[in-house]
Amino acid sequence: MRFLPRIRAGILFTLFLLIFLCATAAAETRVTFAPDNPRVGDYVDVTVTPDREGALGVRYTLRTPKETVFEGKEDSHFSASFRPRTEAVYTLTVTVVYGKKDEETVSVTVPVSGTAPRQEGPDVVYSQKDGWWHNKVYSKTYKRSVEKAGCALFALSHALQRMGLEGDDIQPDALAAKYSKMYIPERGTDNERLLTAAGEEFGFQTHTDLVESEEELTAWFRMGGYFSFMIANGHIALADGLSEDGRLAHIVDSAPGATFERIRNGRAFVQAEDGSFREVFSPEEMPGIRYFFETREWGGMEYWLELSYCAKQGMRPLRRPWMTMETESGPAAAEPEYAGALVTRVTVNGEEQRVPTRELSWTTLGADAPQLALVTRKKGASFTDANGKKKDGISKPVSYGMMVPVLEVTKEKLYVFYKGVFGYIRAESAELLPVEQEAFSTGLVSVNGRTAGTTAVKVRAEASAKSRMITEWKPGVPVALIRQSGEFWLAEGKGIRGWIHEKYVTMDDNTASE
Repeated sequence: MRFLPRIRAGILFTLFLLIFLCATAAAETRVTFAPDNPRVGDYVDVTVTPDREGALGVRYTLRTPKETVFEGKEDSHFSASFRPRTEAVYTLTVTVVYGKKDEETVSVTVPVSGTAPRQEGPDVVYSQKDGWWHNKVYSKTYKRSVEKAGCALFALSHALQRMGLEGDDIQPDALAAKYSKMYIPERGTDNERLLTAAGEEFGFQTHTDLVESEEELTAWFRMGGYFSFMIANGHIALADGLSEDGRLAHIVDSAPGATFERIRNGRAFVQAEDGSFREVFSPEEMPGIRYFFETREWGGMEYWLELSYCAKQGMRPLRRPWMTMETESGPAAAEPEYAGALVTRVTVNGEEQRVPTRELSWTTLGADAPQLALVTRKKGASFTDANGKKKDGISKPVSYGMMVPVLEVTKEKLYVFYKGVFGYIRAESAELLPVEQEAFSTGLVSVNGRTAGTTAVKVRAEASAKSRMITEWKPGVPVALIRQSGEFWLAEGKGIRGWIHEKYVTMDDNTASE
C-alpha cells in the first residue's frame, strides 16, 4: 500500500506535464498568410500572432531554395505584406522579439505558382514601394529604379487608365523605358516634359502653366480633368476628383509614406461608408492600407486632401481633348486656332481646316450646349485666372468682336479657351452665342473683285462706314455671312465678328454651308 501515494504522485505529475505541454503548444506564435495559394505578383498578406504579451518587435526573412530574397531588421509591424516575383516554394521565417535574449522563431512555407493578372483598370492603385518595382529600371545612366524615382510615372499610369486606356505600354515600367530621359539627377522627373511628351503619344493635353486657384481647379474637376502634381516636396501624385461639397480633392498616391513624411499644412482625410470624412495623420490610420516588410514602406492608397492645399501647391492638368470632330476613323481631337458660331478653324490629325462649328463636339463633362462668347466690351475683356491674375504669355485683353469657346458659365465669369490657354473673362464683357445650326452663306474678302492682294479692308463695329474699326481683313480671308443690313454684311472671319461693306465680299458659288 505504501506504493500507492507514489503512483498517485506520478499520475498527477504526468497530468501536469501534459497540461503544460498542451498549453505551450496552444500558445505558440502563429504565422498565417493569405491567399493560401498565391501567384507571382499577388499581394501576400502576413499576420503574426505572438504567443504571449510583451512582444517588442518582429523580424522577417524570406527565402527560396535558390536565394535569400529578404533578411530584415527588427520591425514593429506584426501585419505586413510582400509580392513574390518568381515561382518557388518560399520559406517565410518570423522572429518575434521580447527582449535581448528572449526571442521566438517560426517558419512557414508559402508555395507560389502561376502568375497573377496584370494590375490595370480605372480603379488600379499601384504601390510604388511594394518591392515589385525594385529591379525595374528608370534611368540606367543614373542607376535609378522605378521604385526609387518613379512617382511621376505612377501618377501618369493612374491617369491614363482612368482615361480608359489599356495595354502593356501604359504600365509604369513601360513608361519608364519610354521616358527614361525625363529623369534629372538630384531633381527627379521633369513632370512638365513627361506629360507633354506622353500627351502627344496617348492623345491627352496638358499646359505649361500650373493651376493655382480653387475656382479653376473646381471647373477642371467638373469637366472630368485630372492633375499630376507635386503633392509634397519631391513627390508626385494624381488628383482625379472632387468631393460633393467641393472642399476636398481625391488623391491617388503610389507612395503615401513619402507624402506624410514631407507634407506641410495639408490635412488628409479618409471617407467612411456613410460618406462622412475622418482626418488622418499617418498612412497607418488609413483603412485597408498595406505595409511591405521588404521595403519597410506603405502601399499605394486613395484618400482626400483639402482643395485649398492643392491649389497652393499648383497643379498640372491632364485633359482629354475637350473638342472633337467626327472623322472616317472616328472622333478625333480638334484644337481650335480660332472659333466662330458658324465656322471654326481647327487642327485635326495634324491638318488645319475650316469646318462648320456645328460639326464639332464639346466633350467636357457637365458642359452646357456648345456656345461661344462674343466680346462686346469696347476695350476688350481681360483674360485672367480665377484670382484675377493675367495668364502667362497673354497680357492683352481679348479684343472687341473676338469669339472664344465657352466651357463653363457662372454668374460673374465665363471660363473660355483663348490662344491655346484656358482662363476667365467677366460675363459682363461678352455676349453668349449658341453654335448656329442653320445653313449660311460664305465668301471671301475681296478688293475690286480680287481675292488676293495686300490692301486691307476695314471691319466695323456697326453697319455704317462711320462706325469704329475693330480689325482689318486682307483679300482672300474666308468669311461666314450671318445677315445683311443695307450695304453691309455681318460676317465672321478669323474668329472675329463684325460688319463689312458688301463690295468687299465675293460670294462663293455654293452659298450654303458645307
